[in-house]
Amino acid sequence: MERAFLTRNPTAAELALLQKFIGSYRDGSGNNREDDGTSRADSRQIERCLAELLHGRTTENKHFYDFVIESNESGGIAVRGTSIKSKEITKLQDYKKPALRALMRSHLEISNAHAKDWALCGERGLTEQDFRDHKNADEFGRVILDRQTADRESSEKSYLAANSGAKRTFIAKDSVFISVLYSPVTKTQRGWLISSFSVLLPKPYKWSFRKRALVGEDAEGGVLYEWYALSGSQFKYYPLLSARTSGTDLFDVPIPAVEDLRAKVSRLFGD
Repeated sequence: MERAFLTRNPTAAELALLQKFIGSYRDGSGNNREDDGTSRADSRQIERCLAELLHGRTTENKHFYDFVIESNESGGIAVRGTSIKSKEITKLQDYKKPALRALMRSHLEISNAHAKDWALCGERGLTEQDFRDHKNADEFGRVILDRQTADRESSEKSYLAANSGAKRTFIAKDSVFISVLYSPVTKTQRGWLISSFSVLLPKPYKWSFRKRALVGEDAEGGVLYEWYALSGSQFKYYPLLSARTSGTDLFDVPIPAVEDLRAKVSRLFGD
């Protein structure tokens, strides 16, 4: 199955449509307000834009996947999942400079599940005091990656159980994180950059402690993962943009006329 952001870059026509989808929320309907009186899509609205583009079905919940895409394959239905992570990045415009682009990383907050993370730590004999004392970095690293795998697989099983009318198979190797980065406002515009990464998280070169975080380092010593196990259990993933499987160049979105709520109600229902 060929699909933008899952197996290939979007076409020019698909990108133009996505720009309009995201831009449509600048009319006042976006849940984030901008200083110029327009609005911006929030994370859930961004999910709906991408789901609409890719003919996916949003889950509208806090499960691992934000939307799924089904296709008829090999006598059954193949299911691929997509998890969307959006983030404002101060220096996103550096992407225009090749030398800086090579060093840039995406920013994906994968989870913040304190109870689940520490339940698995407890099963494996790891304590909060171990973390405070910066002990057992490798063991903690295995826990946090195993926990992500368990969460993903549980989400896949729940989806298949809830949609059992036909033979469905989850294709995890083709499922992706989609990273949506946007820059601060310059005049009236933000730059946007969308990238895809496999949901099968890579093992880091090594694990180490840095202050309050467990860090997974890549072979060059860069930060690939951060886990703040004692501060909300935030688990963050910073893959190099050069390692993405597909994506866009920097783009902006159109600005429609702003319509306030009174004007919208009048248009929809009359005076």
